[in-house]
Amino acid sequence: MPQVFTGVRGYNVEVRYYTTEPMNGGITFKCVSCGHSVSTLDFNNADGNRRTQAAKVMNQHSAESHPPISRILSPTNPDGRRGF
Repeated sequence: MPQVFTGVRGYNVEVRYYTTEPMNGGITFKCVSCGHSVSTLDFNNADGNRRTQAAKVMNQHSAESHPPISRILSPTNPDGRRGF
C-alpha cells in the first residue's frame, strides 16, 4: 500500500526540541541542546493538562535560550516517535 504524506511527520521533526521519559509517576522533558529539564509533576492540574504545560515551557525555553541555527533536533523514527 502506498504511503500518503499527511504533513504530520514534518511538523514533529521541526518542533522536537526536547525528549521525554517516564519518571517517578510523571514525565520528564529534557532539552536536546542543554541540560534544562522540567517534569509534569512541576505543574498543577487546575491549570490544564500537565503534559501540555511542560511541552509549552520546553518550547519557550528552546526559543528563548537557543538560536534556531544551533538547535539540535531529537532523532525521530519515520512515524514521528523518538527511538529508544
